[in-house]
Amino acid sequence: MERVPPAPVPSGVRALADQLPHHLRLGTSSWAYPGWRGMIFGARAPANALARDGLAAYAAWPLFGTVGLDRAFYATPSVAEYQALASLVSDGFRFTVKAEQRCTRPDMDGAGSTLGSTTALRAGGVANPHFMDPTFIRDEVLAPAIEGLGARLGPVVFQFPYLDLSARGRIGGTERFVDMLATCFGALRGIECAGAPVTFAIEVRNRELFRPEHAARYSQALASVGAVHCYLQHPTVSTVTEQERALAAAGSGAQHFRALVVRWMLAAGTTYESASEAFEPFDRLQAPDVPVRTEIAALLSHASPARPGFVVINNKAEGSAALSVQLLAEEVAAARPG
Repeated sequence: MERVPPAPVPSGVRALADQLPHHLRLGTSSWAYPGWRGMIFGARAPANALARDGLAAYAAWPLFGTVGLDRAFYATPSVAEYQALASLVSDGFRFTVKAEQRCTRPDMDGAGSTLGSTTALRAGGVANPHFMDPTFIRDEVLAPAIEGLGARLGPVVFQFPYLDLSARGRIGGTERFVDMLATCFGALRGIECAGAPVTFAIEVRNRELFRPEHAARYSQALASVGAVHCYLQHPTVSTVTEQERALAAAGSGAQHFRALVVRWMLAAGTTYESASEAFEPFDRLQAPDVPVRTEIAALLSHASPARPGFVVINNKAEGSAALSVQLLAEEVAAARPG
């Protein structure tokens, strides 16, 4: 906090935070953005100190109750690294952790790497033995987070890329993929952190999983193992509302999950590269997406103390995730009774 102090909090922001239910945690994908100096961080905070020292100031902002720990997707942090992060936030803060991609990508290159283009790996790679391997997930992905973050561990998001779910593909078809989900997370069911079950949030990028012939099998698989669907706003999938309608029609919508997890990443018809180029340094809202914000706020009406809600927003969604959080909070607060 000495190197990266928080920015002064406007009274309106503090009052807005007081209107939000305690079971709802909003946040952003990571925190080390120089464009947030003067908004979230002190105006003179060193830009090169934000990644290492900025989390405490981020977590002090009244509207932030979670953060997407995206770095864990590329390599699982050590127990000591997780502990260092946990020491910077309050008891009520929760990390939304992305599971390392080695357990969600079915292909790897000849050197054993699963990083890079999934299309290229699918075309020229070999089978990844860690793909949905519950032993690897338990020991290499979950164990360090559970030990290091303790009660501050929130949902663990398993981000699956767009997969070849054709019958002749490596996975063997859509139904086979769903069965693999059930087997993998069934073996992990019951894993606890600080006396409570770990929330496994499944994020998929194949539209066919939301077709009537597959949505029921997918939702039933999640329900059978206690996992939840991660609602994703991204060009590769149906809208958040369409995802919810498909799951609700299959009998397992938002009101049936034990947690609501939403990731608002990217607007339809855009790419991360084009959005990054257009929106940096992420210090203002440049492409307001009112329909998506309204969809997410409506979904969050199903959150409750027994069904906590987590929303992580990317800068590439509207131009500044910090401001997107504030606008979403305003919509949620306006919709609350009384």
